[in-house]
Amino acid sequence: MTTDVRVLSRKFPAYFRRQGAESDLVLRSLFGPDWLRHAMLVFTHADHLEKAGLQPPTFLTQTSDWLSSLAEEVGGGVSFLDNSSDWPSIRGRPIRDQLLRLSAKNHHEALQFRSDQSL
Repeated sequence: MTTDVRVLSRKFPAYFRRQGAESDLVLRSLFGPDWLRHAMLVFTHADHLEKAGLQPPTFLTQTSDWLSSLAEEVGGGVSFLDNSSDWPSIRGRPIRDQLLRLSAKNHHEALQFRSDQSL
């Protein structure tokens, strides 16, 4: 069995201003209606949360409704990365393992990606 993991990382500054509705529409148009089942939410710079006196789970309870709802709905769960450390060696393996569990839970299905969609 071969597992091919692809990361789509993109900044959506214009989309997150209006509570994520536009982001949902863009992701749904790219990956289809089941995209949440195949998604994992990764927050970088968790060290900034700690400097502000927040713990990652607390942050999700105090954030906007759409973001906390998104965190509950993604099939792969939520991870927080501390950018002040060497995260690929410390957190890279757990994230990879989490992605593999997500893939197995979805029976290694692949989503069709519409590459003609402009972001």
